[in-house]
Amino acid sequence: MKKNKQIILKRLAVTIGIVVFYQILSLIMIPGVNNSALAKVSQNSGLTMLGMFSAGGFSQYSLMSLGISSYITAQIVIQLLQSEVVPKFTQWSKEGKTGREKLDKVTKVLALILSITESISITLGLNSMSDNKFVLDNNPFTYIVIGILLTAGSFIGVWLSDQITSKGLGSGVSVLIAGGIIAKFPNMIGILGGILRINEKVNWAGIIEVIFMIIVAVFVIFWFSTSELRVPVQYAQRESITGKQSYLPLKILIPGVMPIIFASQIFSIPQIILGFFKLSERSTWHRLITDIFNLQTGSGVILYGLLILFFTYLYSFVQMDPGKLAESFQRLNAYIPGVYPGNPTSNYIVRILKKLAFPGGIFLVVISCLPLIIANNLTSTLQLGLSGSSILIITGAIVEVSRQIKGLTMKQEYGSLLNNEFSLE
Repeated sequence: MKKNKQIILKRLAVTIGIVVFYQILSLIMIPGVNNSALAKVSQNSGLTMLGMFSAGGFSQYSLMSLGISSYITAQIVIQLLQSEVVPKFTQWSKEGKTGREKLDKVTKVLALILSITESISITLGLNSMSDNKFVLDNNPFTYIVIGILLTAGSFIGVWLSDQITSKGLGSGVSVLIAGGIIAKFPNMIGILGGILRINEKVNWAGIIEVIFMIIVAVFVIFWFSTSELRVPVQYAQRESITGKQSYLPLKILIPGVMPIIFASQIFSIPQIILGFFKLSERSTWHRLITDIFNLQTGSGVILYGLLILFFTYLYSFVQMDPGKLAESFQRLNAYIPGVYPGNPTSNYIVRILKKLAFPGGIFLVVISCLPLIIANNLTSTLQLGLSGSSILIITGAIVEVSRQIKGLTMKQEYGSLLNNEFSLE
């Protein structure tokens, strides 16, 4: 038991240390740019979303501004392709640890390509939006150097997230994003404080209402994040030895916060592209993109909600593959009572996942979109509107860390069979 506590404390120290180190790296400025010009265009909604949900930020152009957005986008693409789209990827996804390592290498190669493209494109877009005042020396070599630096920062972030996943606590991607959001809290509190002032006096009633809403939101998010459906599982030999009932735990929020992160990454792209071209605000394309891909419009909020719902269903089946689970049951000589092994088991799990994805998806949509609707009537800043998603990501990261701590505590008691051979993560 003492050894387990030491391991947990060591992992916790590694996690906190990496998050702090990441934030220190975000203070290293990119040379050759005018940050005062950046301040005038940093409120672009696409940049705000990209910075909020990628552990980066564009309040100043730093080494870590791009964050791990390219890696997240690459993960989306590879996960879609391995779902019976590219046979080789599908085969690797069924090869256990070896297959996952191959897919991870492909993901990182794609992330490299996306990072270089995205970093140079964003720099070009920012320079265009600032009337060519952002890049000090406007030539191709400058853009290449800036692109290389931002790409290097992005891959440092990917490497640090891998270290958290393997040597720390929780998912490295989620923890880094949560850390980035927490680092933006002082600015968000300042904006909220300005809104809650009435005639230079503090609106205490408004502050109490906000605090109450945050407490309720955290409680509801925590309940949804920890609630699970326990599907009974019987083993041919284990119950007769241990006398304990086994079960397959299926969370209501199987994909966790990933649908919000995925939707945000995709949703931010059109707004960033719009900045590349100096289209007249009266042009049809400008109005169309601005209205549809803008979280400060009704159509934008609806599209954002639909994307979250779509990725909830998609990622539920990607993360909890029914076919793999059915194969694992057969390999471990296990079965669900009343359900035949093989395809019937897979189909049974599919039906359960569909039933869980709907309430889980609706919850994610409400917690993400309701604050946007409220904030759009209070302020023009997007950061407050993303507060619901931010609280969800932070709470989800904390729940994930606590679950891993609990798993490490129980590992010695239950041995290696459940932890290694039948991992559901």
